[in-house]
Amino acid sequence: MQNKLSSRDKLLESAATLFLENGYEATSVNDICKHAEVSKGSFYHYFETKQVLFMTLMENWSSKVMQSVLSQPISADSNIKDVLIEMPHQFNVAFTAIPKGFPILVDFWRQAMGDPAIWKMAVEPYRYFTGFFMRIIETGQQNGSIRKDVESEILARLLVAVAMGYLLEATYDQEKADWSAITSEGLKLLLEGIGGKE
Repeated sequence: MQNKLSSRDKLLESAATLFLENGYEATSVNDICKHAEVSKGSFYHYFETKQVLFMTLMENWSSKVMQSVLSQPISADSNIKDVLIEMPHQFNVAFTAIPKGFPILVDFWRQAMGDPAIWKMAVEPYRYFTGFFMRIIETGQQNGSIRKDVESEILARLLVAVAMGYLLEATYDQEKADWSAITSEGLKLLLEGIGGKE
């Protein structure tokens, strides 16, 4: 038996489709309601504005990515270099969503530049992942799997930049079969020089 989507979920799915096809600015609340076959009254029951709906889409995506990363167990004695190399396989949700959805993210970032509330939300995942990577790098430095002279913040920012770069590249070259594997191999090359003593 197939689960029936709620009106709220229909609105979110329709908005994602229309934002992708036409862009945020060109998509109206009327367009979203018509596509979702949901009344305008229902729209405003769930979302105060189109911008609130847009931010909800971004929050949902960001939350899924964070949950997928947190599902990987990391202990005090984990070989952190190996953990980092395997981590892209936890990002499958990001790689499957982004090739089609990257234009929505570009719209989101553009909107964020002119609105402090959206900007705060846009930078939250970046700050979260920078802090997350710093913590696991420091774990590796404590257990000897990562060199102690590596600056954890610099490496964390580099890892975030690499991940964002691969996500962008995946939008341009969607024929590649497994972007998680490609990212993992790239990280392996990058991290060769930061491992602790074997």
